[in-house]
Amino acid sequence: MRMNLDKKIAVPLYQQLKQILEEGIERGDYRPGDRIPTEEELCRQFGVSRVTVRQALGALANEGLVLRHQGSGTFVNHRLPAKVVPLRAVVPEEHWVPSLRKAFQVHRRQGRGGVLQPDIKVLGRPELHAKIVSAVGRGVAPDLALIDWVWLTEFADLHYLAPLDEIDKKWAAAFKADLLPLFVENNCYRGHLYGMQPEANVSLVWYRRDWFEVEGLSPPRTWDELVEAAQHFKGEDVQQRYGLGPFPLAFPGGPNAGETTTYILSSLIWSVGEEICTEDRIILGEGARQAVGFLYDLVHTYRLASPTASRYGFNEVPLLFASGTVALAFGGSYEKAFIQQVSGWDDKAFRQRVGFVPIPAGPGGRPAATVGGMVYVVFRQSPHPEAALEVLKILASPSLMMEMCRLIGRKPTRVSVVRSLDQERDWFIYETSRLLEIAHVRPIIPRYAQVSTQLQEMIAQTLERRRSPTEAIAQAQAIIDCLA
Repeated sequence: MRMNLDKKIAVPLYQQLKQILEEGIERGDYRPGDRIPTEEELCRQFGVSRVTVRQALGALANEGLVLRHQGSGTFVNHRLPAKVVPLRAVVPEEHWVPSLRKAFQVHRRQGRGGVLQPDIKVLGRPELHAKIVSAVGRGVAPDLALIDWVWLTEFADLHYLAPLDEIDKKWAAAFKADLLPLFVENNCYRGHLYGMQPEANVSLVWYRRDWFEVEGLSPPRTWDELVEAAQHFKGEDVQQRYGLGPFPLAFPGGPNAGETTTYILSSLIWSVGEEICTEDRIILGEGARQAVGFLYDLVHTYRLASPTASRYGFNEVPLLFASGTVALAFGGSYEKAFIQQVSGWDDKAFRQRVGFVPIPAGPGGRPAATVGGMVYVVFRQSPHPEAALEVLKILASPSLMMEMCRLIGRKPTRVSVVRSLDQERDWFIYETSRLLEIAHVRPIIPRYAQVSTQLQEMIAQTLERRRSPTEAIAQAQAIIDCLA
């Protein structure tokens, strides 16, 4: 709560104090039936006379917000009608809605800061970034949104977002103290906490565990082993045995799949022991050449992946895997729920039929993974930032975070929640969490979204043979250098 009055402006001090106390009641700092600090306490806190305090409390009483009882104090009217606060939220997919609605329900049961009236929109992941930027440009940003983790720095740098630690410093400090260190660093920008990340995911290669066991194959640990396994499933008799399509392996290879394409490319670069970003500069060196060349070879040299990979949409690769069209697929742990939805497998069937490994090691490298996730943010344009943060506090609570992560198969970000994982019940979360030990973070730079778009186009040009890998990389590097 604001604790100072401005004696230099024309607004009388008692009116300023009245407004501060009124805001505290609206926020729920003082609930119906609560006692307001005594006149003496208010005089001391705000450095004003008893006359000023009595005028402020008298004005609140005249409006029916408080009841004054001689000898016992001033109390918030217990019959005070709840203030309805409209709150707009946007999420990329439908499966985020239940936990968000539950947070609003919990808030209502708690009776804190009036009644929140939720207006939740599902925008779709491919359009999310553009629609948010457009809304901010028109001055109609939502109160809060769930965005891709890699956009946080961009939006914070553009001053779209409200620092959460400026809305509630005490809560932000406690929340950060319980976060895994990786997520503290990457939800902050220039010393401020801007995001509440409830979950994390990692890149991986899905494979049909049941088919691999029948065929006597081991999960691929290197690029060569990946090629060998895919070639086995390309055999005509094996294809017929499992009803596979003409290409046994799938990966996202262009702008239509959006950030998923960059998510996989990053892992491949790290799997050969190379970096993408050095001192905040994107450098497409030998690692990029090897990674892009490998994707080209999977399509055009080995003919293990479809030439249409450059046109795949966001969910097309997990769809091919879930339908049994391919035996291996590059993707992310966040795709588990979608694969189960398409295949109809319950958790037991999924565990029996599906395996996953980190992105296999490239030449001279080691297996790698990219860490990602979605993050809730509050916008500066929000007329109700405190109410928006109250919803995020509930979403960040250990009980709701665990419930949500179990529902959609994501890794929780809070240390206290991770410690409560059950190795058997939460087997998928537990196993994918181990990949964080070898996971890397995509470049945390304000212009990451534009850089990622160029990387996606670079891969598409290569796969479609519009440019050689060397030419496509050179063009992408030139454009990225201009973005710096």
